[in-house]
Amino acid sequence: MAAPARVANNSPKRQEPQANQPAKREEEEAPPSRLAWFIGWFGVPCLVFGGIFGGGVLVGAHYPDGWIAWAVTGVAGLFGG
Repeated sequence: MAAPARVANNSPKRQEPQANQPAKREEEEAPPSRLAWFIGWFGVPCLVFGGIFGGGVLVGAHYPDGWIAWAVTGVAGLFGG
């Protein structure tokens, strides 16, 4: 009778963690760097809002009689007095 197949130690199949050591999550291994924090909380929002603002400036400059410019002027007039 043949012996049952055994999984090699270097198999890509998931192995159970050792019983005497708790499993670590990747977030707990290293705190985020200051550069990552700066990019995530300052760089990306500035790019998003700057892109929206810049796109509006370009559309308003090239199509001043378009419906977008008319709508923005109307909404700004409501709050501007």
